Amino acid sequence: MYVNSRRTLDRTPKRNFLMKLPYTEIWLGFCICISFHTYTFNIPTVMIKNLLILLSCTLLSQTSWSQYQVQYFDGNDTIAANSLIIKIDTASAHTWQIGKPQKTKFTSAATYPNVIVTDTVNPYRTNDSSRFTISLQHPAWGYGVMALRWLQRLDLDKKHDGGIVEYSLDTGKTWKNVFNNPYVYSYYGFDTSNKDTLTSGEYAFSGTDTAWKDVWLCFHFSYLALTDSIMFRFTLKSDSVDSLKDGWMMDNFRVNITYAHTIAKDPAHNNSINVFPTATSGIVNIEAPAVQQYHIIETLYVINSVGKVVKEYRQCPPKFWVDISDQPPGTYFVKVKTNLYSGTYPITLHR
Repeated sequence: MYVNSRRTLDRTPKRNFLMKLPYTEIWLGFCICISFHTYTFNIPTVMIKNLLILLSCTLLSQTSWSQYQVQYFDGNDTIAANSLIIKIDTASAHTWQIGKPQKTKFTSAATYPNVIVTDTVNPYRTNDSSRFTISLQHPAWGYGVMALRWLQRLDLDKKHDGGIVEYSLDTGKTWKNVFNNPYVYSYYGFDTSNKDTLTSGEYAFSGTDTAWKDVWLCFHFSYLALTDSIMFRFTLKSDSVDSLKDGWMMDNFRVNITYAHTIAKDPAHNNSINVFPTATSGIVNIEAPAVQQYHIIETLYVINSVGKVVKEYRQCPPKFWVDISDQPPGTYFVKVKTNLYSGTYPITLHR
């Protein structure tokens, strides 16, 4: 089953030539033009001030989150190019339905009238593994952050039943859980008490949260540039015990893009890769400088005190982390090389 719809007011922003330039260059060029015209035509100071304020607001809006594709399940303005396409797996009996919720706790959509939910009327089934997918052809932009957003409510048997979110960069051949994943830029908006490990071993949403939560799942464009598409898979997994609960309900899917997370100082004055903490019990964070261009960690090595490489990574996003808790305590060196910077950083592992 395929679904595509979007709201008339949600328009994809046009990318004019100004959006392709670094914001500092736009500002500098504008100031030069204003100075020339002020000197030549004696433009009043108040007018100049208002123009500069207007430009500042315009540039700021370009760095904030802007909408790219949406899916509200309302059937309005069906334009496939600007819609998120939902594909419900119908290979076997499936729980996911799109419609008006009429359940015990799930009684209304976030935006009228429809949602995607684990059955619009009945509790979700036992021994279920129903799923749906979303596929995106990502824009060919070298920097920035992409977020898949959605609103959700939960009513699942804690630890036994859960909602699993995964992504694939190889058109569905392999899937990776987005929880506890260093390749995910950020993942937030949900109640952390609903992040759980099921008895079957998967990381998932579990438990109950009947308030709408605005969930953000973010990826760095430089990492996505390694492939031409990304897929997301949402799976309800339940055990053999019927909990008579409502399940998982979602609405208002959106894809947003931003440059704000990647705008930083001039790289010439911000050329230090940040590796922290320097003393750890396992997790080591690596953050390369934020720049307005393609930026990827090409190689990352964790080397022990005798020079042996104990961990190795390639083609990682510029914000990344590694877990060295499986290594013996001692001194390690994190050697990082991006396409712009490089460095080696000592780390102490303790128990």
